[in-house]
Amino acid sequence: MNKRLEELGRRKQSLIARCTQEREEVAGYFERCRPHLDLTKTLASIGNTLKSHPLLVAGASGFLMSGRARGFSRLALEVVGVWRAIGPLWSWWRKRRGGKQEVSSALPAAKTARK
Repeated sequence: MNKRLEELGRRKQSLIARCTQEREEVAGYFERCRPHLDLTKTLASIGNTLKSHPLLVAGASGFLMSGRARGFSRLALEVVGVWRAIGPLWSWWRKRRGGKQEVSSALPAAKTARK
């Protein structure tokens, strides 16, 4: 019986180590997918806004079909150019300001705040 308990204990420890390794691997994959998920979330929110405001879409398409949109298209191209120049700085600033916060470190703080 004692041998059986020792074997179960060793198996449990090896499974815990394996789970930890796999959890870190999944976290790494998620970090690589995070930028794509942020873009998807932004596009989905824009799509939902356009879906819930059809008159806004009709007005925008009518404006674009008229000849007055040429000046605004130049302005939009300039804004895109500025955004491309500022984009790397913005990303650096967000990373520096936000930092990485692990979920496990955030949970105990939330539990102690309730007490």
